[in-house]
Amino acid sequence: MDRLPELDGIQSFLFVAEELSFRRAAERLNLDQSALSRRIMELERRIGVRLLQRTTREVRLTEAGQAFYERNMQLIEGLRDSVSLARRTAQGASGRLRVGYMSFAAITDMPRHVRAFRQTFPRVSVELLYHSTQAQKIELARDRLDVGFMIGPFRHPDFDTAPVSQERLVALVPDDHPLAGGPTKLAELARVPLVLGTMGQWDFYRRMLDEIFAQRGLTMRVEFEASTTTGILGLVAAGLAATIYPESGRMLRPSGIRAVPIADCDRPVETVLAWRRTGLSTTARNFLRICGVLGPSG
Repeated sequence: MDRLPELDGIQSFLFVAEELSFRRAAERLNLDQSALSRRIMELERRIGVRLLQRTTREVRLTEAGQAFYERNMQLIEGLRDSVSLARRTAQGASGRLRVGYMSFAAITDMPRHVRAFRQTFPRVSVELLYHSTQAQKIELARDRLDVGFMIGPFRHPDFDTAPVSQERLVALVPDDHPLAGGPTKLAELARVPLVLGTMGQWDFYRRMLDEIFAQRGLTMRVEFEASTTTGILGLVAAGLAATIYPESGRMLRPSGIRAVPIADCDRPVETVLAWRRTGLSTTARNFLRICGVLGPSG
């Protein structure tokens, strides 16, 4: 492969091509005119073609020189853009942010914080990745996520977390359900058919509900499982079962579904934001600052 010409020689040629004058180009470069002439001659020797026609009265571009000028102006602009991009990326003003989230965070918490971040850093590409709580922990450990909205608590020496929100649990039931008059109790919910998320997608939440009922000596009667909130609410609206969901689910419920308080359930669902303690990108740090969980020097 032929050795490419030096960037100083290309830039010098571009100045001469713009000015069509060695004197004016030398002044712009703060360079001796004879030194500039030697640079151009070395450039022509290196690439093996004549780029300029010079006489004592004028300087003109050859056909090859015109082509060389046009293509190198594009390259110089690309180089300037790459320098600017590198600086923005180093400042966290450009680049990519990978945000994990689970079903509950998708309703208010994640969209609210992403919106605030995009208003401040519009050039950053935000990749939103839906994962269960357990899957987010794995993806964070594998460096496939920068931050994750998950069900808490989460304590691990390799990760930091910050609380985002807490919500009470409510029962979502069809309008004509026996418990629709509410409030209801856990013992009453244990006697009716329920639809819950699958263990594969709702693992942490399912275990949490099991613990809540087990503490009262109760077992849930799970008649149906669905992998998405839409599927769960669809089965409730069809009158097939009730479900237990954080109170933000009121925003999603279609007509025909009623939200009923659970009088004897005081354990909230906690959403936390988690991230790695080491190797955190500047972009991720900026996101955490926007979320109010990391200080200016963090």
